[in-house]
Amino acid sequence: MLRRRLLRVGVTIGVVAAALLGMSPAANAAPSSFIAASIHGGGAGALAAEAIGGIAWYNRSVTLTSVRFYVAANECGYFTVEAWQGGSRLDYFDIPKQCAGSTGRWISYGDIPLDGSGLSGGITEVVIDVYDSTHLGHGWADCTRSASSCYTWPR
Repeated sequence: MLRRRLLRVGVTIGVVAAALLGMSPAANAAPSSFIAASIHGGGAGALAAEAIGGIAWYNRSVTLTSVRFYVAANECGYFTVEAWQGGSRLDYFDIPKQCAGSTGRWISYGDIPLDGSGLSGGITEVVIDVYDSTHLGHGWADCTRSASSCYTWPR
């Protein structure tokens, strides 16, 4: 009788542990935040637009967290997000052009979920592109699950 109870408790603990591990973020050195900016003069000038936020990597999906977009004074810009695995784009998100008046402005987008469940292995790379539509500038952050930080350009 005691053995049966212990066996049930052991099985229950195993099932609960497996369920919790399946819902937790991936445990590796994946980057946990990003900054993507468009800077005048290919990185030598003033900041035109910038997207910042956190990154939560899950088994097949990714969520960009607390995403905010900055547009400098008298500038217009927008950003796009693409989720990839190899040469396959699994999901994307883009915003329409945003403009600032005589002062810069921050726009909050909250969390942006990206779904990679359509392909075994899910999302392995997220690319955030920021565009300065006033001066046709461009910058990006390329974040891969296997890296410890995002590769950014121009800074």
